[in-house]
Amino acid sequence: MRFSPLPRLVRYFLFLILILSLFIPLPFVIVLPGPATDVLGPVVKIPTRFTEKVPAPTGKLMLTTVSISTPNAKVFGLEVLARWIQADGVVVPKSVVYEPNVDIEKVNKESLAEMDGSQNNAVVAAFNYLNMYEPALAPYLRSGELNSQLVKFDLPNTGGPSGGLIFALGIVEKLNSAQLVNGRLIAGTGTINKKGEVGPIGGIEDKLIGAKRAGATLFIAPIDNCIDIGHIPSGLQIVAVSTLAQAVTQLKKPVQELAKLPALSGCSNA
Repeated sequence: MRFSPLPRLVRYFLFLILILSLFIPLPFVIVLPGPATDVLGPVVKIPTRFTEKVPAPTGKLMLTTVSISTPNAKVFGLEVLARWIQADGVVVPKSVVYEPNVDIEKVNKESLAEMDGSQNNAVVAAFNYLNMYEPALAPYLRSGELNSQLVKFDLPNTGGPSGGLIFALGIVEKLNSAQLVNGRLIAGTGTINKKGEVGPIGGIEDKLIGAKRAGATLFIAPIDNCIDIGHIPSGLQIVAVSTLAQAVTQLKKPVQELAKLPALSGCSNA
């Protein structure tokens, strides 16, 4: 069966529509790997009279993030095409992420409130851990000389609850006599409650990409996110945990022992 070719005018018209579609705002949201920030720098601040009692941390412990376009951002077809070609992000309908007529100021306030809550939980969880396992600090914690009001955080333009685990690990690393990071480049993510229990987050695979780009070789992930991990960047090892204590235990293991584990470990409680 032979098909008649489209008239030239129709082909030109369709081509014009295709070109115009690349420059027309579309109702989509773009999700991209965000920057990875070392919390062992000035992000987590603790008075030196306590941190100088233990060896200074070496290496980096990085909090990973996801960048999401705002509800009022104009996402053009050209950018959607670029994301598809580069395969470095996810494009989803705006309705999947935001409610209709969403108030961006309200969203930002809620996100910052979640960040504040994660930091408060991280301090309590870290102090509980240190009170149990760091005898030299226990007297200061029990007397209140070292208290949550003395721990400060400096991480502007970042919101959400997913940094809790890394904040807690950063506090433990700065006050613990053992070297957890020990010169390595480690990244991670996960919510945390005051009991030290680690919860799942969104955008885990984007955070893995961000960690890899930042040079991380080890990633600490929530055990409940194991089901969401379908692709692991080459050279990145993932250890899944369910509690802060478990994360610390994994980081204390010799590098050679961790190297023997599979690329994704800890995903079974068995």
